[in-house]
Amino acid sequence: MIFRQGELFNGPGGLSLGAKNAKVVHPETGEIWRIQHAWSNDYDPDSCATYRLNICEDTNDPSVHCCPVEDLPIGNKDILGDIDSFAFGFPCNDYSQVGEQRGLDGKFGPLYSYGVKVLRIYQPKFFVAENVGGLRSANEGKAFIKILTELEESGYEITPHLYKFEEYGVPQTRHRIIIVGIRKDLARQGIKFKVPAPTTPSSADYITAYEALMNPPIPEDAPNHEMPRHTKKVKEMLS
Repeated sequence: MIFRQGELFNGPGGLSLGAKNAKVVHPETGEIWRIQHAWSNDYDPDSCATYRLNICEDTNDPSVHCCPVEDLPIGNKDILGDIDSFAFGFPCNDYSQVGEQRGLDGKFGPLYSYGVKVLRIYQPKFFVAENVGGLRSANEGKAFIKILTELEESGYEITPHLYKFEEYGVPQTRHRIIIVGIRKDLARQGIKFKVPAPTTPSSADYITAYEALMNPPIPEDAPNHEMPRHTKKVKEMLS
């Protein structure tokens, strides 16, 4: 079974690469269930070029629409066909704790609404949304509640969770809110999402960035492997 996936704010393709590599094999029939790219959007040309190469394997693939999300013809199914799943890592600029945390009052904060628009029009079977942990506190917590409410009212049973990636074997202390939604008619049939248990719960077992980079070492002929030109002062600071 193939689930055709649409995506907004695709970036270089992190979410879609995970989706592309994921599969479930039915234990009795052997049928393979997987996700297949249908269409996506981002406004950054370099990100779209990288996405096309990594996800579509065709640097000219027209299914990656490089334009502001405001200009994307959401709902025009002649251009953006039907989808079974949807992903959107909506912009975090106004939710990040290292920024001004303007939330819904910022330039980027309201862009999540285009993801909601896709859900309401296309009604995919499930979706995955991602943002920074600071989303919970933006606008005194009101932004997070508003976003969750709109996602649920679009027809989904939602499961938000703050994931600490170092607890899942990732060599980085990156914490992100991931929201998984299952369409309510499917949820009523017993299809549920459960937050996966950490694979590396003990801090003593966390993988460091040094280990990830040096064991084994990056080969000299690796693509884009260029040593930075730091000054002596910067090298001393980094050491």
